[in-house]
Amino acid sequence: MGPFYIYQVSEFSKHGIGALKLYHYIKTKQGLDKRSPWVKVDNVNAYKWYGLTSSSKWRAIKKLEEEKLIEVKRKYGSAPKVKIICPKKKIN
Repeated sequence: MGPFYIYQVSEFSKHGIGALKLYHYIKTKQGLDKRSPWVKVDNVNAYKWYGLTSSSKWRAIKKLEEEKLIEVKRKYGSAPKVKIICPKKKIN
């Protein structure tokens, strides 16, 4: 599992439990594959590991992308790839 940052958790938590589950999923996948910051968010593992349904996954992705906490690469017919762009700590 990748490192968790309190500031990031705080920012994601403002957008609901689905956003927190997505954050946890992303950090876990980053910990398993350290080659790239991009994580493919597939429905099967997101649901099996964290109970993140497809609809809540997409709601969270939309909210977090609008708030500029994540970056998303979409490809028709494939799971989206996401990357956390929220800073690790608050910069004054």
